[in-house]
Amino acid sequence: MPKMFRRFLANDPRLFTGIGTREQNRIRVDGSRTGTILYGPYMLLFPGQYEAKVTFDPAILPQGSATLDVSVDAGRTVLATRTLDAERLQEEGMRASLKFSGGDLMRRTEIRLLCGSAFIAAVHSVEVCGEFSHCEEGEGITIADLPPVDVRNEVLKGRNPYDGYQRSLALDRPEIAERLKRDFDFEEALQLSRGRTIVVENNLANIFMLMKLFVPRLPFGHIVEFGSFRGGSAIFMAFLAQKFLPNAQVLAFDTFSGMPATDKSIDFHNAGDFCEVDLAELRQYVEEIGLRNLHFVEGKFEDTASPALKEFQRVALCHIDCDIRSAIQSAYDTTQPYTVPGGYWVFDDPLQPTCLGATEAVEDLLIKRDSLNAEQVWPHLVFREPFEKKWLNREGTQVWRNPTL
Repeated sequence: MPKMFRRFLANDPRLFTGIGTREQNRIRVDGSRTGTILYGPYMLLFPGQYEAKVTFDPAILPQGSATLDVSVDAGRTVLATRTLDAERLQEEGMRASLKFSGGDLMRRTEIRLLCGSAFIAAVHSVEVCGEFSHCEEGEGITIADLPPVDVRNEVLKGRNPYDGYQRSLALDRPEIAERLKRDFDFEEALQLSRGRTIVVENNLANIFMLMKLFVPRLPFGHIVEFGSFRGGSAIFMAFLAQKFLPNAQVLAFDTFSGMPATDKSIDFHNAGDFCEVDLAELRQYVEEIGLRNLHFVEGKFEDTASPALKEFQRVALCHIDCDIRSAIQSAYDTTQPYTVPGGYWVFDDPLQPTCLGATEAVEDLLIKRDSLNAEQVWPHLVFREPFEKKWLNREGTQVWRNPTL
């Protein structure tokens, strides 16, 4: 049976507290209140046998007693429970474990630590490990699940309207959207990015469809993102790339210190916006969850993108999550020479009310200058790199045409 292991430090945004105090790497309670010390991380687990472990900081001598349990469906069903007392906790090396199992897919699994008065301790981390088996419900969405569309399935004016309609209508139809968002891989990618992205769920769901069902049809290429902020959408894509795009790397570009100077003739935002990022913590978190294919590239796009792209050469999908004109222009113009024929351009913000600078960049560069037509306009803009282009790589120049289209 396949095995899994997940570890969550106390400062992980997927762990929550009701009465505890968050300190650098722990959640501490001082015995003055009753309630929930710890809950989360709301995991999706396949049927199987598991063990949850809560590790406590030995620097805080435990006192009193508490209850540890594992529940699913946001606390509606309790799978296992045990009582902790200070003496037993010290005997077990400041680690409390609890075995649990499930015969069905376990959604929104959480580890909870609840206490009465006089419990003193500090939680350091939560681990979940075990063996699992796949189930039919978790197999996920396929291309056959997307709705049929009454237009020809062909490339027209540099994009395939049929593909764009399929993705948009899948998200617009509740029965398909629900199944898509219950896909095991989507839920796990979303869980890993939770608390670290402001990209809305429908936009992430569309990226999920692209990476699972559409990008694998293209020649090999890497994934790049401009405007990564706290890294959530890059984490989301890196997890999916590991699953569906073997050997693909994810490059995440940002200053990680806020926006550069903006053009006040068109940009709503200002220099320094979106500066609340701890890059060291972000890199530590990515290391912790094992995403070896994700690389954060710090600095202005015009300084960092070209050297990085020269090394990686081929791009299959470029996610541009930028609000201002200059950022989109730099991201698009720098990446375009490396984008594989038929590659995807995904723009998160040009249709947002505070992003006319981003809109203008798409109008001027993609539509007017490069004569591109959108493949998708909801939940965000998606364009395609021309299907026939002179492709320049280390081996020289070649012309490629997708034989399946």
